Amino acid sequence: MRLKLVLTWKWMAGIVGLGIAGALLISWSGLVSIAASSGHWSVTRWFLGWTMENAVESQSLLVSKPEGLDLDDPTLVLRSAAHYATACSICHGAPGVPQSPVVQAMTPSPPRLEEKVSEWSDEELFWIVKYGIKYSGMPAWPTQDRDDEVWAQVAFLRALPGMTLGQYAELALRGEPTGIDFAQGAESAAAPDGVVENALADCALCHGRDGLGQVDEEAENAFPAIAGQPAPYLYATLRAFALEQRRSGFMEPPASRYEPKVLEALARYFSAQPNPALATVAGPGAEFRGATIDLPTDSDAVDSPLVARSPEPFVPPLSSWPDEAGILEREDDVSNPMTATAAPAGLVTPRERLLELGRRIAVEGVGPLKIPACQSCHGRSARKNNPYYPYLEGQPEWYLSEQLSLWQTRRRGGTVYSHIMSEIVQNMSDNQIAAVAAWYAEQPHVRRRK
Repeated sequence: MRLKLVLTWKWMAGIVGLGIAGALLISWSGLVSIAASSGHWSVTRWFLGWTMENAVESQSLLVSKPEGLDLDDPTLVLRSAAHYATACSICHGAPGVPQSPVVQAMTPSPPRLEEKVSEWSDEELFWIVKYGIKYSGMPAWPTQDRDDEVWAQVAFLRALPGMTLGQYAELALRGEPTGIDFAQGAESAAAPDGVVENALADCALCHGRDGLGQVDEEAENAFPAIAGQPAPYLYATLRAFALEQRRSGFMEPPASRYEPKVLEALARYFSAQPNPALATVAGPGAEFRGATIDLPTDSDAVDSPLVARSPEPFVPPLSSWPDEAGILEREDDVSNPMTATAAPAGLVTPRERLLELGRRIAVEGVGPLKIPACQSCHGRSARKNNPYYPYLEGQPEWYLSEQLSLWQTRRRGGTVYSHIMSEIVQNMSDNQIAAVAAWYAEQPHVRRRK
């Protein structure tokens, strides 16, 4: 005798309902093993890994590497080395740095990246670093608005397999490996003299204790200089990072790690550091050294000035003047050399033309385009009137260009006066941004030498 079964939509709905009810019953019973110590079945481990690899491969197809990006650039590698030491090596280890037994007991356990990065393309590494992996302990990048930082981390990962212990110690921990317990990450290098000293050691990994930016033989301008910047500006900037009002995957973790009083101490310390670029000023940061830095609540830390006497917002003047060369009118093609009648060598190179464009914008502004002179706020006299305007002389070209681009796309926050920059940069072309960044980067400035 045969039983004839007709599969109808009611039968299908019933089977699905029974399946859901069974799953809920099993979950409710509490008998499912969720202990990390139990690991996964081999087939489960294979299936989850296979799913992850397919997801990364497919979804990274939408990732486009920026044109001209060189992942072998030592400056790019150095920019993210300290972040790897403080945020990544704890789980993934590093050259000469063993993984902690605690990390190895995770399910799944993080792989050693020296052995794994070669299995992924640049775009796939970018996707993993930026978005993270669910249910694996791999976090997403602290901010999704800073692809430049993610690419810098990819550059470091690409360089990681070829690093020796000494090279890693110099790049990521800025010192010799002798006597350092690498298993504890970079923070083990901090002297146990208090939380301020630990915080200063964190800052020094990138900016150096002199605040002029750590340098490498092949990577001189990997970090912005902060020595001699006004203390109120530095403090407000650190608070902006801590409160996620200014976004950076490199800066948000350390800034949010410390209390406002510690950040104030850091701001005062770096403001008092000598800066050769400001040598003609009566003592670097001297005009702000005695300034009172209020410690507001989290709600208004970056919404109001942080000094006792609030400076009046300064709106720089707009001037209009003849533009004989026509190089300030929006999209100028700076790649073509022009003949300079007064130039001894005859021809002006594209770089020289770019610098001249940057000088004119920085010093004189472009009235018709509502672009004020940069120096009207960032010059020395203006900084004396408002301790929230930083100096720009000698800062890395890539850094200035990136910050202006972030303001242009309204992804850059900061101090209470950040909105002024947001409005100004809307009127600037990409060429003008590149020119201003190039000009300021080449102004007199002495970097720290090893």
